[in-house]
Amino acid sequence: MADVQLQQKSLPGGRMPRADFLTSIVLLAFSVGVVALSIRMPRLEHRNINPYTIPGLVPGLLGVAIGIMSVMLLVRSLRYRGHRLGIDRAALQSAMSNPQVSRVLVTAGLCLLYAIGLVGTVWYPAATFLFVLGFILVYEYETARPLREQLGRIRFAFVEALLTATLVSVVFRYLFLVRLP
Repeated sequence: MADVQLQQKSLPGGRMPRADFLTSIVLLAFSVGVVALSIRMPRLEHRNINPYTIPGLVPGLLGVAIGIMSVMLLVRSLRYRGHRLGIDRAALQSAMSNPQVSRVLVTAGLCLLYAIGLVGTVWYPAATFLFVLGFILVYEYETARPLREQLGRIRFAFVEALLTATLVSVVFRYLFLVRLP
């Protein structure tokens, strides 16, 4: 009974078709990028590698799967008129003042900084350490409380970032035999 009421509230006239429309567009663009990048990955033919073990196979298949599901989501959102966004200045201001939206934007910004700015320009373990440390501090540090009260939290963030960077680097390099940037 509750599921039926939720569907009636969220599908035909509510915000879900609009959110689904926007989400499907972003996911479709993401899947196209994943497939394009996986095609560009080395095929290792010179080493007589089995075609089913090439590095780009799994990311490519995942990109195709995400693409198929995003098209399905797009069709469903169009059926419920999700393409009529109804975005105006008041709606944008309301969305930007929402703490959940700001958290998503900060998270996306940190991830982009890590992927585009740090990986490949800074030694991989150091880049991962900085990313994890920054991420923890952004979401755990409370500006209203004095620094002295939060030293334990900051120490924990340093230790957690160090362990994460070390373990990820060691596992990828020696267990998965992936040469890190």
